[in-house]
Amino acid sequence: MEDTKLIAKKRDLEGSANARRLRGEGVLPGVVYGGDKEPVSVVVDTHDFGQILHHHSSESVIIEIELEGEGDISVLVKDVQHHPVSSDLLHVDLQRVVAGQVMTMDIQIELIGEAAGVKAGGILDHVMHSISVECLPKDLVEAIEVDVSDLEIGQTLHVSDLGIEGTFKSLVDGDAIVCGVAGPNAEEEEDAEAADGEPEVITEKKDEE
Repeated sequence: MEDTKLIAKKRDLEGSANARRLRGEGVLPGVVYGGDKEPVSVVVDTHDFGQILHHHSSESVIIEIELEGEGDISVLVKDVQHHPVSSDLLHVDLQRVVAGQVMTMDIQIELIGEAAGVKAGGILDHVMHSISVECLPKDLVEAIEVDVSDLEIGQTLHVSDLGIEGTFKSLVDGDAIVCGVAGPNAEEEEDAEAADGEPEVITEKKDEE
């Protein structure tokens, strides 16, 4: 994973009004924390940070930043807040990376290959799109790839089938379903069951005068 350096300058003023002003000036408010140090409120260039996210499939990436007063450090992009309507960047949390120290994070699950059941007319249902794990910084990946090529109609893959033990400690139950292939009539049957469950509406016919 190629690191991208970002300049992070300290900021003193807090509050939503100040945050809006900063975003209007093209800088993104954020905080750097972790590593047994006090949290530091910072601002980074919004465009530069957006470019970093654009070139990665996941927002959970380790990047290099130049933190004012501290120098070059590695941080994990822990949380990115977006505007619910415009998706504009609002705030970012950056966690200091300490070599050899276990980190907790969510990693995307990417399904690869075409399931045999899909080729036979089935429907692939991707249930779990990310998984919470613990791992060392050196083992962080943007996505866990899961080959579904051998998955037949009626079969499912569970967390225990991912084969990530040893590198990652899953924080999710091993029996949780990651994906499965349903039969070609599964959606039609669900719609039919839903229709059968609807109460019958009886319209009373008025007597003719």
